[in-house]
Amino acid sequence: MATHLEEAEKQILAALLIDFSERNLNSNHLSNGYKGPQVSDLSAAICTGDEISQVDFDVALSDLEKKKLISTGPYKTIENKPGTGVIFLGAYSTREYAGLTQLGYKAARQPPNRPSRIQRVVNNVHISGGQFSNLQLAAGNNIAQNIDPTSDADSEILMKLITALEKQGQAVTTEQRDDLADAIKNAKEGNGKEAKGLLEKVCGPAWNTVQPIIWPIIGDLVRKSLGL
Repeated sequence: MATHLEEAEKQILAALLIDFSERNLNSNHLSNGYKGPQVSDLSAAICTGDEISQVDFDVALSDLEKKKLISTGPYKTIENKPGTGVIFLGAYSTREYAGLTQLGYKAARQPPNRPSRIQRVVNNVHISGGQFSNLQLAAGNNIAQNIDPTSDADSEILMKLITALEKQGQAVTTEQRDDLADAIKNAKEGNGKEAKGLLEKVCGPAWNTVQPIIWPIIGDLVRKSLGL
């Protein structure tokens, strides 16, 4: 039975799904947990109008945790006051960041859980001397990192393509998502043949059925790139 989600919950999951996909994370991160967007940045992206208030967001975040659709962190050990007769053992989440769980990833990809609007999280990193937005930082050995140049418009187009395929009963893998993103990039550069080849690769046997739905989206990008 599908989990019923409120609009605020849907928007939180959708924003986390976009962040998860754009960072090219995998199932291991869902199983073991990962450091997702700052909760403050997530809130800033979603509480932008009268539709969802900060209270709505806080309640939705708590409900998603209870449903085990998201995880938050980092965890901090409970500190017992000296001299108290009762000792509490355990830890609690400080809710500084949030990420999807396996259940949350599956729920976010189900068509009934698509929100009325999709927000992308702007990750703000504070460094001495200034504030930088959408800056990805990494430290340590053997770290491969790419700064994703995908615009909001490209993300919306990508979601349209994924939604169209899922409505046809086709699940889109991370590799296929990358191919769809490449198809969009090629289309914007006027390379319609390469874009179409990537779409055919993703769709496989379902190409003839899905073509009338998704090709007009890509074809429009090709025409615009050629000034038509």
